[in-house]
Amino acid sequence: MNTGLIDTFNILHTFCEARQIETWLVGGAARDLALGLSPYDIDLAVPVDGLALARDLADTLGGSFVALDAERGTGRVVVTLPEHTAPLTIDIVQLRAPTIAEDLRLRDFTINALAVPLPRVATDPLPLPPDVYLDPCDGLPDLAQRLLRPCLPSSLQDDPVRMLRAMRLAAALDLQIAPDLDAALRRDAALIVQPAAERVRDELLRLLDLPTCATWLIYMDEVRLLTRIFPELESSRNCEQPIIHFLPVLGHILETVTCVEWLLAPLVVPSASPRLRLPVAVQTYPNLSRELVQQSALRRHFDERGKHGFRRMALFKLAALLHDNAKPQTKQPKPGGGVTFYGHQTEGAWVAGEIARRLKLSRQAGHYVAGVVREHMRPGQLRDAHDVTARAFVRFFRDTGDAGPDVLIHSLADHMAVRGPLIGPVDWQYHLEWANRLLDSYFRPPAEEVGPLINGNDLMAELNVSSGQQLGEMLRELHEAQAAGEISTRSEALELARKLLARR
Repeated sequence: MNTGLIDTFNILHTFCEARQIETWLVGGAARDLALGLSPYDIDLAVPVDGLALARDLADTLGGSFVALDAERGTGRVVVTLPEHTAPLTIDIVQLRAPTIAEDLRLRDFTINALAVPLPRVATDPLPLPPDVYLDPCDGLPDLAQRLLRPCLPSSLQDDPVRMLRAMRLAAALDLQIAPDLDAALRRDAALIVQPAAERVRDELLRLLDLPTCATWLIYMDEVRLLTRIFPELESSRNCEQPIIHFLPVLGHILETVTCVEWLLAPLVVPSASPRLRLPVAVQTYPNLSRELVQQSALRRHFDERGKHGFRRMALFKLAALLHDNAKPQTKQPKPGGGVTFYGHQTEGAWVAGEIARRLKLSRQAGHYVAGVVREHMRPGQLRDAHDVTARAFVRFFRDTGDAGPDVLIHSLADHMAVRGPLIGPVDWQYHLEWANRLLDSYFRPPAEEVGPLINGNDLMAELNVSSGQQLGEMLRELHEAQAAGEISTRSEALELARKLLARR
């Protein structure tokens, strides 16, 4: 454990000791200590009002105070200490039972039902011996066996969000689902519609943010939890596709997320767990390349956090999970046999937007998810066109904006998930090189920043064009021509503008 965290425990111990408050390190923080990990956040349990104590701690440390749950006496302190590069979150909760042991038995999973007296954490050498931990639910043996088990048979019924938390913990800590938890998930899956949408959203996106969540999305579908959260996907389960596909729609959607994780695994630091699920195409052809260009730029790109607080990576996987949601309702027979899904990307974008609103995503996040769904066919259409102009690429990045790289990565994953065991290694290499060319053009800085060759005032003065829609369309055409390298001087821009005006 880093010295900064040890110093933090000493500060907290001094603070609580001065107020004569018996304090326990609990939950995920105690679990991480038992695993030999440094906790990202600190959870404390106290026999007094945690809300008031958290406010006092925030004032003492100069941090921010957040009232998490007034009824349960739970407060949060967010503080940046000199020893930490990132803000530290400290949650303080009042015991929900007369004793700490009884309180722990009310928690979600046995591996989280651990407690350590705060003085022992602050003063004893680490790692702590097992006998220091209070473990009324046998969480330490479960942790040693990498087993996830509920504390009580009613654990999921008491708080259905725990179903998603189980998936996240299993993915993050490489755990196995105990038989009694599996039975409870199958029994209680329908209850996931009960909690507030914000809580479901947060746990879902924490799961999607992990580098190996695809395995657990597939398991969620097996226990019928996935389509309780996304009922729009249920009709995709047995929706057959053209012969080019090897899976029905829902299977294809889940395989696409698997392919996304495989493609982006080289960007994960530290490297992804051995539990990374291999796409069927890679199982068939283990030597398929995933050598993406501009990896440092891509890593920064997918690590971005918007105002909503979630990484782009999590929202990208949500978009992949929803990308073909409208195929069942747009499915039409073709004359002579086969089926089409014309317009499924447009209809699917609208549905994705509705799902984003239901999950209380921010407008920015919802716009992003719907945008990736709407544009997910564009790269394939460009790639398969016989005569693709430089302007077509300019328009692609103009329309997709900063989601352009995401749409390109999704296109690769989608293609891999379509073909599966039938993928051609030569064809795949062509797709990869094509996407890499566009990714490189997006991230590579121009040799020299060049402004517009001509502006609206120039056009109005030179060509007697009035402001309005016509002027805007001409400027857009000129920008595309300049970006595509068709014009490079002011005189060439004016000449093209005259030709455009003559056509109108």
